[in-house]
Amino acid sequence: MPATPEDLIRLFDLVEVGTDKYRGPQPDTEWQRLFGGQVMAQTLVAAMRTVPGARRLHSLHGYFLRPGSREESLRFEVEHVRDGRTFSARRVITRQHDNVIFDLNASFQEPEPGLSHSAQQPRDVPRPEDCPSLGEVLQARFGAPIRMLAEWDALDVRLAGTPGSTPEGGVMRAWVRTQGPLPEDPDLHTAILAYLTDVLLLSVSTVQHEVEFLSPSMQAASIDHAMWFHRPVRCDEWLLYDMVSPSASGARGFCRGALFQNGELVASCAQEGLIRIID
Repeated sequence: MPATPEDLIRLFDLVEVGTDKYRGPQPDTEWQRLFGGQVMAQTLVAAMRTVPGARRLHSLHGYFLRPGSREESLRFEVEHVRDGRTFSARRVITRQHDNVIFDLNASFQEPEPGLSHSAQQPRDVPRPEDCPSLGEVLQARFGAPIRMLAEWDALDVRLAGTPGSTPEGGVMRAWVRTQGPLPEDPDLHTAILAYLTDVLLLSVSTVQHEVEFLSPSMQAASIDHAMWFHRPVRCDEWLLYDMVSPSASGARGFCRGALFQNGELVASCAQEGLIRIID
């Protein structure tokens, strides 16, 4: 498990094994399957390795097709869908044991000036230093440390207020950043941003219900994940992650997230996942 920012960075040290083909390192983990954010972020790095010039990611859409095993490295196969004058498109297939486990489509754009506006960051949010860590909140709730949280030790996650129910759906807010400084590489910060968006998002779909997201009575898994990257971001500085779940039905929860930094919207995301009650 990536216990430090340095461990997290090493996850993205992919090895080129052929033309547009890469292999990714595996972290030690106590989970039965790989964390979806890891799979998505490593797949994204493979796509980034093939994009020309200074083009930066502006959107991604990914499907989690099979659970990832902790026993074998991931293999990434990149398809050059298009390279235009300002945009590039890539598709990446992630395999393990010869099975496709993740399918990613990503679009990149050459930086250019244009119209600009941003939603305002929510104002009624306590400061990060006044918020309890995710581990403290869950330990108080369950009476013991949650060992699975060790998977995210490289991140500092603090819940900003109490998750609750609103007319718009279940809501949750959190401050998040890495536990230490990161290099200046903008692609690295983009990959880590993708990684951290999968930490809490699906759990918001259970906030309105009398169920425990981490309990053995629930089967939960990401199905798909989409992101839009609006502005440059630093993941070693505080990000406000504002999440809402407007719908749950058919054993699936749907959630949206907005990520703010220095008062501006830097990224948006959406996810649907399995939230199946087990009798």
